[in-house]
Amino acid sequence: MINMTTVDTKDMKILYELDKNSRQSNSEIGKKVRLSKEVVKYRIDRMIENGVIIKFNTITNYFKLGFSKYRLFLRFKDVDKEKLEEIGNYFRENGKAEWVVSCTGRWDMVVTFHLRNVNEFDDEMQKMMNKFSFFIQEKATATTLHLVHHLREYLKASESREMKPVVYHTSADEQFDVDGVDMEILKMLANNARMPVIYIGKRIGMTPRTVQYRMRRLEKAGVILAYKVLVDPKKMGNVFCKAIIYLASSNKKKIDKFVRYCSSIPEAIWPQRVLGTWDFEIDFEIESYDKFQERFFEIKEKFSDIIQNYEFTITTKEFKLDMFPDCYEQYR
Repeated sequence: MINMTTVDTKDMKILYELDKNSRQSNSEIGKKVRLSKEVVKYRIDRMIENGVIIKFNTITNYFKLGFSKYRLFLRFKDVDKEKLEEIGNYFRENGKAEWVVSCTGRWDMVVTFHLRNVNEFDDEMQKMMNKFSFFIQEKATATTLHLVHHLREYLKASESREMKPVVYHTSADEQFDVDGVDMEILKMLANNARMPVIYIGKRIGMTPRTVQYRMRRLEKAGVILAYKVLVDPKKMGNVFCKAIIYLASSNKKKIDKFVRYCSSIPEAIWPQRVLGTWDFEIDFEIESYDKFQERFFEIKEKFSDIIQNYEFTITTKEFKLDMFPDCYEQYR
């Protein structure tokens, strides 16, 4: 259920366009939602000020650049609020950590990393254990095999749903050569997808035309996959839930059908296949925990033959979300 005191129907239309392509100009968005560019700018600025819009993020296929995504799940013991903040901030300051959240359920914290190989992941694990082993009751790890980034279909007022992923990337994707300039551009765009090319050019000492050429080259190569908007689910009247699913042995056809179905759920934003203790994760931005359970039990009912076990977590605080290794702070 949308919190109409924070976001109205016009805001939702703007957010949907930003989620499709946040590098669209205010004029382009205005034409699509039938508002002037001035009104679009005012409403975007207001949503940023109210905390509805956290940032405009660029989705990069880090697999093509030689990175993998490693996932760490932690359950704590003897941890109070102060210690939880300390651990969360420890990971937040780690340039290789992508996502850091505290949560309820079996796991108390989830951390994901962009790293070159499993040895780097082991190094991060050892550092963490040396510092916090006394407080860790249980841990689990996983590696992402493929990941889907969705349009936030729940923002769309129409009952007509596109039901398709925006981008899809996998650990099997062919790598693409980039140089130091490309990496600088990607680091700048990661937390501000709307950054004008003239500002990027000034920071790296290149003309806007050269920057634009390089960005188009990265887009064409599938390194830059999408420009999106990151919203605060709570400000939208939603909760952020994660379903963790253990799959029974099955054939590829059944598993592919399961993946396609999960990827068609409007509130599902990051369905991903993983290699580790379990097999699949689905993140939801959804109106309530009850609705989340309803959605999940629909999945369970439809695929009872291949779902062996499952568990849930609900995010309580997000310490960090940087979708590119060692990327720069958000610029406005």
